[in-house]
Amino acid sequence: MTREDLVMASLEDATALTVAFARYWLTLPTVDLIPSRQHFEPERIPGLLANLVIHELISPEHLKLRLVGTAVVDDYGQEITGRNYLDFVDEGRRAKASRAIFLICEQPAGMLVHLRSVATNGTVLTRESIAFPMRDDSGAARLVYFCSNPAVERKTFYDERDELKVMNVLDRHYIDIGAGVPEFSD
Repeated sequence: MTREDLVMASLEDATALTVAFARYWLTLPTVDLIPSRQHFEPERIPGLLANLVIHELISPEHLKLRLVGTAVVDDYGQEITGRNYLDFVDEGRRAKASRAIFLICEQPAGMLVHLRSVATNGTVLTRESIAFPMRDDSGAARLVYFCSNPAVERKTFYDERDELKVMNVLDRHYIDIGAGVPEFSD
């Protein structure tokens, strides 16, 4: 079974946006199964860019949001680029959330996750995201590129005071990209 077959078999019930991002990621040249960001050409996926979120793995306590696409910012009602992703995760789940994302780079794998986010006004947003590892300019595997589908539940009004309060995982599974899948339990 090819690497593409492995990935696509895991995405049988995924959205078209998720599948499109996975197909693009699979076209990138790799070193030890992980592409380099220098090969990532945003112009080749213009329809997906607004849904892209790039995490930089600084430390287990700091997953920097290097880039957050405009569709994601719009759904959450605030700019979160530059912030620590873990600040938006329930305090009791931060270590697990960090570990789950670090595993993508440690044992090269993809991840399909369904997230639930709650704004301070109580509005609940759910979204499907797919994530794949990426190498930084030095060649280190410490970037994770997520493509997040638009939120399923949207608020009916916008209030500038609404801020993202917490993100929780509804379900997560890893995708074999050629190195098996990491063992992890939520």
